[in-house]
Amino acid sequence: MLSKRVKQKLGVVKKTELLLKLLDDPGSLSEEYKRLSAPQMQELRSFLEKQVMHFSALKDAEPLTLEAIKNRLEPIPNYYHNQDCREPLEACFNETCLASNPTCFKNKMNGQLTVILGLLENYLHPAEQQ
Repeated sequence: MLSKRVKQKLGVVKKTELLLKLLDDPGSLSEEYKRLSAPQMQELRSFLEKQVMHFSALKDAEPLTLEAIKNRLEPIPNYYHNQDCREPLEACFNETCLASNPTCFKNKMNGQLTVILGLLENYLHPAEQQ
């Protein structure tokens, strides 16, 4: 049972690899998403949120908080209703649908990662943003 749990972890090397791919070719990450499991997508989202907060703390007068980042994401009720989901709304909020509906969860992570990557781009490629 432990081996299954370990296989689901994204790991430092994979996270770093994905961050380097983002530096080289941001568009290539959408292909990487297809190979990740729902828990790995969740782990990647959390990792990238931390990276945004780190870069923001280095550059911004008022660094972004996790709450500020989450406020930029699609509101969960909007996403939930657009999916016509059969799970309770609370499952979408607390992400317990990860196990029962991984396809929908990955779709939600995909949308959230797009927003977070956009924020991260501002710090990784600032000259291109002007």
